[in-house]
Amino acid sequence: MKKCIVYYSKTGHTKQLVDRFDGFDVFVIKAESDDPNNDHPVLTSIPDINTYEHVIFGCPVHGFQMAKIMRTYMIGLKDLNHKVIDIFVTHYFRFATLGGNQTLKQMKRIIKARGGHVRYQTSINRKSKKSNGAMIELVRKYSK
Repeated sequence: MKKCIVYYSKTGHTKQLVDRFDGFDVFVIKAESDDPNNDHPVLTSIPDINTYEHVIFGCPVHGFQMAKIMRTYMIGLKDLNHKVIDIFVTHYFRFATLGGNQTLKQMKRIIKARGGHVRYQTSINRKSKKSNGAMIELVRKYSK
């Protein structure tokens, strides 16, 4: 099975999690500007995932919602039918209800609108003392 991870990371925390995976092709989404307030970012790196059967999407939470760069990329996707899709977000809020869960819901809505179905979803609180264990578990579970 061809596997890939597509992610956006502004500060490097999401990238640190992605770096823990083995056996996946890794694609970084980039834009002309990393300004989280830019509602219409112009992407400079747009990964093509059509040939992949297992796709993991990951991004940080910005302002209690999905990073706009990731949102722009995902909205541009055509067909996610017949793919194994996992998603994760990273954040610094004490509780996932302060943006993590909302971001996962936003990602799921976009994926569903493109014919996809999310298998696993995880919100990683980078501030938590348990975050390292949560990241190890995420990598183990998503790598199946």
